[in-house]
Amino acid sequence: RDHETAEIAIQAALTGHLVFSTLHTNDAPSAVSRLIDMGVKPFLVSASLRAALAQRLVRSICQNCKQPYEPSASELSLLGVTEDQVGSANFMEGGGCEKCGNNGFRGRKGVFEIFVVNAEIEEMIYHNVSIVELRKKAREMGMRSMREDGFRKVLAGITTLDEVLMVTTAEE
Repeated sequence: RDHETAEIAIQAALTGHLVFSTLHTNDAPSAVSRLIDMGVKPFLVSASLRAALAQRLVRSICQNCKQPYEPSASELSLLGVTEDQVGSANFMEGGGCEKCGNNGFRGRKGVFEIFVVNAEIEEMIYHNVSIVELRKKAREMGMRSMREDGFRKVLAGITTLDEVLMVTTAEE
């Protein structure tokens, strides 16, 4: 969370140690800019960072009172689901019961985003390209955003669209 700690973590990683740490960022690729903002040189970030994971928690629909519901056209649009795909989705909401305190939710699940640093991304970090460019390249290489992971959990009937929209940011 400060320059000195970041430098110690980077030096440990450069000498072969597996280092896990936490940073406060909005998404996984932003870990790169956060480290650079803390004073770590881009060439050191590129040589030491192997992956970054971002996570948020969403409330889980109560298993005791969950019930199917018909999503609105705007919800389907946000989720990128066409009318003919609706049948394969499992849209659920909590009705509210004694087990969940009548709020329809019980427990939490994580929504995740994993930014893997391969040779191409490493080169981009070395040259200090923008986070927008890093995120774009990671997405091209298959990185799923937290919002996308959340949408998958909505389609599986695990959580609601409102929950996912509340804890994730829109794609840039």
